[in-house]
Amino acid sequence: MQSIPASISRWALWQDHATQPTLTTHLSGGKAAGIDNQDLARGIAPAWRRRLDLFGRASAEVLGQVLDGFPSDDIRNCRVIFSSRHGNIERTLKLLGQIAREEIPSPADFSMSVHNALVGIASINWGITQSHNAISAGNDSFIAALTEGLTQLADAPQSPVVLVYIDLPLPDVYAHNDPKGMKGTAFALRLEAPQTPTTPSDDGMPPVTLEFEPISVPPEKAPDRNATFPCAHACQMADFLAPLQTSAANRQGATCLLTGHSFAWNMVHHG
Repeated sequence: MQSIPASISRWALWQDHATQPTLTTHLSGGKAAGIDNQDLARGIAPAWRRRLDLFGRASAEVLGQVLDGFPSDDIRNCRVIFSSRHGNIERTLKLLGQIAREEIPSPADFSMSVHNALVGIASINWGITQSHNAISAGNDSFIAALTEGLTQLADAPQSPVVLVYIDLPLPDVYAHNDPKGMKGTAFALRLEAPQTPTTPSDDGMPPVTLEFEPISVPPEKAPDRNATFPCAHACQMADFLAPLQTSAANRQGATCLLTGHSFAWNMVHHG
């Protein structure tokens, strides 16, 4: 299988720690800063922001972080891939409860429970006119989204691809399906063709160029379930990218293996 080169100019990671939610971006060099959940998604117009719960606001926050500062024409040209294990399951359970009680389901909850609802709002808010995809692939949800993003970029390198992933802890009735210590995690990154990376002039951070090497994972070598959890993949990706943007010259050839149940990406840094 052929490797795929890509530049990453922006990324952002939000985590809902018990003591203080944090936001880490491409500019912070891996240093997390506290952020109140009520301050999330300030880049969304108020009329739309009022419709968002924590799931939507956290998604919109990391998405806004990777779009902020780019020209409007560039943002309109972005393709968006949204990924989550279960989407906004809190709203879905609320709807099911209303149906079970023979109540009229909330139209707002119904519209916002759709898996790609957040991307629809984002497209309106930022004027994005390109395609978007919504992916749910269980514990390989992050890897599946990255695979989709890289293949889209390889097919049409003239347009950037923005990946947005989010998962919150499952409600109590399903909580046994979460790994121990599960916390809300949202991650976004921007993929571009290496020969045409676009970075806002006031950013100050050069893009990171990686070679993504696809690797098959035989069933007998598949890692533990918790090790392949998508929130772990998102954090692993952020931990790998952070030092590369602050001191890239000293980390030529650095690698990171992102492994799922049947597929993996080996990421090699080329500057």
